[in-house]
Formats: sequence, structure tokens, C-alpha cells
Amino acid sequence: MPEEAPAQKGSTWPIAIAVIAIALVVLAGFIFKTCADQPARLAEGLGKATQAQVTINTIIQTSLERLRDESKLVVYTADVAVMVTKFSEKKVLYGKLDLGTTTVRLRAAGNKAQIIVPLNELSKGDFKFDEADNKLLVTLPPPRVDETLVEVQTDPTFYEIETDVGWARLDGYSGDFLREQARRDLRPAVILEASHPRILDEAEESAKEKVGALLEAVVKPLNHNVTVEIDFKTAAEKL
Repeated sequence: MPEEAPAQKGSTWPIAIAVIAIALVVLAGFIFKTCADQPARLAEGLGKATQAQVTINTIIQTSLERLRDESKLVVYTADVAVMVTKFSEKKVLYGKLDLGTTTVRLRAAGNKAQIIVPLNELSKGDFKFDEADNKLLVTLPPPRVDETLVEVQTDPTFYEIETDVGWARLDGYSGDFLREQARRDLRPAVILEASHPRILDEAEESAKEKVGALLEAVVKPLNHNVTVEIDFKTAAEKL
């Protein structure tokens, strides 16, 4: 019988070594990829951690301070546009060195004031009936601006301020001061314009029509021959 050839020792070792080498290459590639991705992940994590988070909360609290019992007839609501110009000059060295002039111009449209007839000032003596002429004569307080309800414009849409600062002046000083002074001048300017004699004369005519029509609606059903006449108190009668 022929003898069997003896098995060759170590024939499987090259295959095992090759498998181990391939595994090491794959493992190295995985480790390299993981290490390469780590900075990007770290940067992404830091970006999220340092991203600003803004939360806005609003708390509104109101309280009714008081109710005022008023009796008045609103004749007109006046829309008033105002332009205020303020100047500030500064000189030193006994007036020989001019440091410049700062100028502020403030324009505000849409300011409002009410022209009213204060009905709470009426008394029994202000109503007189003339039987001979069959006439009811009513004497009203003259119209005036209601200074408790003057609306000064604050909406930037209707609000404009220009500032020219002197060559040696500072906007934070002379500019801020004049702007604040100009804002304070708005309210008196609105009242002054709404109190113009021409406007008050028109308000008297409007008040005569409104009050006359109201009283006629009351007395005419009682006596259709009665006429109503409206007059206004003079300054002396008010006192």
C-alpha cells in the first residue's frame, strides 16, 4: 500500500495572519474615522452650548386710581401740529470766543386738545324764561380748552427731531438739554393754539347750535311756540 503523504505543517498560518491583518486595517480605519469626526462633533456641541437663548417676559399691572365725575359738552377736538425750535449759544473769555450754537427743531403732528363747555358751572340763574316773548334764555359758560385732556404726540411716525451741534459743543449736554426742553414746550404750545380766539368763536357758534337743538327737543313738545336763545357769560359774570 502506498504511504499517505504527511500533512504539511503551518499551511493555515498565512491565512490566519491575513485575516488578522485585514481586521487590524478595518479597526484602524474605524478608529481614524471616529477620531476625524470628533472635532466636528465637539465644535457642533460647543456651538449649541454657546448659542444665545433670549427669553422675553412681559408683566403689565394696572390699577384704577379714581373716577372723576365730570359734566361737560365737548364742542371740538382740535388736531394741532407744533414745531418747536430751541437755540443754545455758548461763549467764553468774556464773550470773545464763540463755542458755537446748538439748535434743536422738534416737529410733532397729531397733538389733540378738546374745546368744551363746562356744564357743571351752570346754575338756576342761568335759565330765564321771558313770558312776554315766550322765550327761554340760557347763559352758558364760554368754551375753553380742557387742559386735563391734552394729548401730546409720542408716536415716532408723527415725531421728528433735528439737532445741529455747535463746533465746540457736545450733543450729550447741550443737545440732550434742548431736546428735553423742546418736549416740555409741546403741551403749552398745543393749549395756546387751541385757545386761539378764532377757534373759541367757532366753538361758541357750534355750542349754540348743539345746546339750542337739545333744549328745543325738550320744550317744543310742551309749547311749540317757545323759542330758545343761547348766550355766553362774560369774564365779569364768571367772577
